[in-house]
Amino acid sequence: MNRKLVFASLCLSAGALIVFSACGTNPTPQAFRATLPPSTQNAPVYSPTPTYTPTLTLTPTPTLTPTITPTLTATPTLTLTPTPTFTPTLSPTPTQPLWTLTPVSNAGAPPAVQNQAAAFAPTAGWSCEDFPCEDDVAGFLERIQVPAGYAVEHVGRFPGQPMQIVYGPDGRLYGTVLENGTRDGGVYALNADGSAERLPGAFVSPVGLAFQPGTDVLYITARVTPAQGGALWRLPPGGAPELVLDDLPCCYSVVENQPNGIVFGPDGYLYLGIGSLTDHAESQQPQSKPYADIQPYEAAVLRLQPQTGEIEVYASGLRNPYDVTFAPDGQLSATDQGLITGPGDRLLRLDRGAFYGWPYYRPRGCADCPLRGAQVITPDLYTFPDLSIPRGLVAYTGTQFPANVFGSLFVILWNGTPNAQRVVRLDPLDWRIGRDDYRPEPFITGLIRPVDVTLAPDGSLVVADFIYGHVWRVRYTG
Repeated sequence: MNRKLVFASLCLSAGALIVFSACGTNPTPQAFRATLPPSTQNAPVYSPTPTYTPTLTLTPTPTLTPTITPTLTATPTLTLTPTPTFTPTLSPTPTQPLWTLTPVSNAGAPPAVQNQAAAFAPTAGWSCEDFPCEDDVAGFLERIQVPAGYAVEHVGRFPGQPMQIVYGPDGRLYGTVLENGTRDGGVYALNADGSAERLPGAFVSPVGLAFQPGTDVLYITARVTPAQGGALWRLPPGGAPELVLDDLPCCYSVVENQPNGIVFGPDGYLYLGIGSLTDHAESQQPQSKPYADIQPYEAAVLRLQPQTGEIEVYASGLRNPYDVTFAPDGQLSATDQGLITGPGDRLLRLDRGAFYGWPYYRPRGCADCPLRGAQVITPDLYTFPDLSIPRGLVAYTGTQFPANVFGSLFVILWNGTPNAQRVVRLDPLDWRIGRDDYRPEPFITGLIRPVDVTLAPDGSLVVADFIYGHVWRVRYTG
């Protein structure tokens, strides 16, 4: 693969998007700097780990050069005296380190409480029939439901359709946003008063974003053009976007399967979900070959060294891994979106080198999918109902919620189906998950099209809704 890498020195997306009516329920340069340190109880704490590379320095070494000295015969003769000159030698000089994650705990969290599942609000009778109108914040606060002991607040609103969100080192909420009803967009930050500030740069179909630990450097996934070229960008504080990679696998359609969610791991590496180039490896040349070839880095979660550009496939066999997160114990998980016909919406616990089955979906009801290959298929952690379309994902690592919520996975189910339009909670340690009658706990209901979820610096849970760009916070009140 002809790969273009641009690594500058530092100061140191999706299941099929369908356009819905606002109330429909059917699927159809200003510099920014870190100012707030992470809380030792409510957010990961990073510590530097230096690496070394050889550089050239200069040390003196003697050599001989001729000089003229007088003798008694008054006849000049040549004698040799040393004169210093320089030759290069190697000495180690530290390079910019990757920052690694110090484990967090639930010390200081409220006592454990057995949550009651969030109720479901009426689906009619609101200011815009099925839902409150665009500016009816009070109506949404009445409609959105959470478990007893939790409260909902309005954080602000992005000027477009948010795709993914993350808090920055400065305590502001950042989001990739599609603008003016198009697939083009940018990155915005929400200020404390709810206003939105646009950062430098324009992107085609921006999705994932993540701050490199210990820095104000923001990484962003997008496309090079609307129909091809997966891209990874780096946005330094106060600067213009820098292209890091421009030939990642992309795209199944103008709205589906591209470089998606990203997260920095405990090892300081960047983890990135990449969608497949087909739905189920259907052939583009059926007369000559029955199925499409799987390309390098396609349908996988990649592990990227952000300073050297080294890339490896961490896990493969995922049709459209939309978001990735690390639990407190360092376990990586991902949401994966199924075939356009439905089967395969799931939550995965990812292990290095494991294969997760795509495109061998015949056991899921896809008759024209390829026959099962020789790989060992790692099972789903949880399989969601067809067409629920899981998107955003975050592991709870704060201490604002009760102690037993620590480590839980909060998953966005985006689509307008009876089992979706909500945020659900799963405890990966719950022995019941493997049972047929297990159902994730509805945690936030009454949303239109929730798209992503993240943790605020204080440990509260924050969710963005795609349709109107509203952002909501859920706090534990006891």
